[in-house]
Amino acid sequence: MLLALLALAARADDLENGKSIYVARCQSCHGATGRGDGPASAAFTRKPRDFSAKEYWDDMTDDRLRLYIIEGKPGTIMRGFPMADEQLAPLVVYLRSFPTTAAAAPTPAP
Repeated sequence: MLLALLALAARADDLENGKSIYVARCQSCHGATGRGDGPASAAFTRKPRDFSAKEYWDDMTDDRLRLYIIEGKPGTIMRGFPMADEQLAPLVVYLRSFPTTAAAAPTPAP
């Protein structure tokens, strides 16, 4: 029980630290709720990643996410944000905390 409480406290700390890193480095493009609608996104021809899209997370590993954060994503406007693992780990936890929604199914033709 004590270990479970310590794990919850550590996750809460990661979420808080991850959020502060997200606000400082990611929110201007990805938006406050991670939907790719931050104020800077208006200047882009292609919308930044929507972290609320379930399809994005279906096969996304933490290692690949870390790589995209550190090195950027080729073929997109996403540039790299090199940072120490002490910052990267809580940022990944925070990104994974965004609520996700499945893509809407196409409406059948009448």
